[in-house]
Amino acid sequence: MALELYIEALTYVVWGVPTTLSLALLAFFIGITLGSILLLVRFFLPKPLPWLASAYVEAFRGTPLLVQIFIVYFGVGGYLKSYGVNIDPFTAGVIALGLNSAAYQAEIFRSAVQAIPLEQYLTAEAYALTKTQTFRHIILPQALRIALPALMNELVLLIKDSSLVAVIGVTPPDIFRRADYYSASKFAYFEAYLAAATVYFVICYAMVKLSHYIERKYAIPGYLRRGII
Repeated sequence: MALELYIEALTYVVWGVPTTLSLALLAFFIGITLGSILLLVRFFLPKPLPWLASAYVEAFRGTPLLVQIFIVYFGVGGYLKSYGVNIDPFTAGVIALGLNSAAYQAEIFRSAVQAIPLEQYLTAEAYALTKTQTFRHIILPQALRIALPALMNELVLLIKDSSLVAVIGVTPPDIFRRADYYSASKFAYFEAYLAAATVYFVICYAMVKLSHYIERKYAIPGYLRRGII
C-alpha cells in the first residue's frame, strides 16, 4: 500500500515541476542581472556607492531567505496593497529569491574577477587600455568562465530554495506545495514528502551533470589539466 501511495504521490507531485523551474530560472536571471550591476558598482563607481552595494550583499547573505520572502510578500506586498497594487505569491517569491540570489552572485563575480592575475591588469595598462577596456575585453571573458561552476551551483540551490515559497501559497503550486496538498488529502505524509524529495533530487542531479558538461566545455585552457576544475 505504501508503494502504491508513493507512486500516486510521485505522479501528483511531478506536476509542480514547471512552477518550481519557473521560480528558479526567473530568480536566477534577476540575480545574475542585479549581481552584475552590484559588481560594477563595487569596482567602478565612487564611494559611498560601493559601500552601499556591499551592505546590500551582507544584508541578504546574513538574513534567512524565509524571512526575506515574508518581508517581500507580507511587508512590501501589504504596504503596496494599500495603494491598490497587489503582488501575487508567485511574483513575490521570484522577487525574494532573485534579490537573495543577487547577493550571492555578486560575491561569485567578485571572487572570479579577483582571481585574475595582477599581471594581466599591468599588461593592459602598459598597452594604454582604459579601465573599462581592460575589464570588458580581458577580465570579464575570463571571469565569467571562472564563475561558471559557482553560478551553476547557485542555480541548483535556487531550485531547492524555491520550496520555501510554498509557505506563501504560490499558485500554480510548486513541487513542495503539491506534496503538502497530497499529504493533507491522503494523510500519507511520508510518501508525499519522499516523492517531493525524489523529484527535487532528479532535477538537481540532472542540473549537476549539465553543469559539469558546461564547465568542461568553457573551462580556461590549462585549468582542467592542472586539476583546478
